Amino acid sequence: MATSGRRPSGFVSLLLLLAGVLLFWMTVPNLGTAARAATADGPRGTFTAARLVCVGHSGHTSCEWSGTFRSDDGTVELTDVKLYGSGRNTFDAGQTAPAVDVGNVGRVYAPTGSRSWIITVVLVLVAYALLVAVARRHLMPPAAPGEKRPLDHHTV
Repeated sequence: MATSGRRPSGFVSLLLLLAGVLLFWMTVPNLGTAARAATADGPRGTFTAARLVCVGHSGHTSCEWSGTFRSDDGTVELTDVKLYGSGRNTFDAGQTAPAVDVGNVGRVYAPTGSRSWIITVVLVLVAYALLVAVARRHLMPPAAPGEKRPLDHHTV
């Protein structure tokens, strides 16, 4: 934050602006799905495990079961979907479990809901903070020499 009357760096502001816009672009469209996943809001049905899908990255392997979902009333049938939160030892091929389709393409959830919304909300808040920082840098007048800004918590 520039409190000495200097102009804020345009390059740093551009980076903050791009990061904030990118985070908003990635997260805001997923808020509805995240809320539905948290509350397990959607057609209830049965997930049938077909195969274990594992992805390795940075020395860590993450596995989820892929299979089919069929709603209890038969109106929704999804193939090649993953059950969020299923792990290596959750199923054997052909086993079934209750699940909910919340509208997240390629993924169904347990009827107890999901905590995946937390990361989405945190990223939206980070994006908001970045955009507020850019706005404060460029829309608020610089402090006069020796004057403290109301929101500054340190001494000049």
